Amino acid sequence: MTSFLETLKLRSLLSQSLNSKVEVLTKFSLITGEVVQIDVFDVPLDYVILKESDNNFVYIPLLAIDSLIIVQEEGDL
Repeated sequence: MTSFLETLKLRSLLSQSLNSKVEVLTKFSLITGEVVQIDVFDVPLDYVILKESDNNFVYIPLLAIDSLIIVQEEGDL
């Protein structure tokens, strides 16, 4: 589980990663998808929406994120 400061950093990274592929690790699973939206409310209600490869949408509370990996596409530097 992340702290308030880590949540602020996640907000920033996810906002910069809009429409990019990411991997999000929670204590329950690893989720890979494209960041389609990040909604900011009062903590702990902040969440990110990822679109998975099968076109399903996953809502992940920012406080549930243990780590975030921004996946670079082939050819990206």
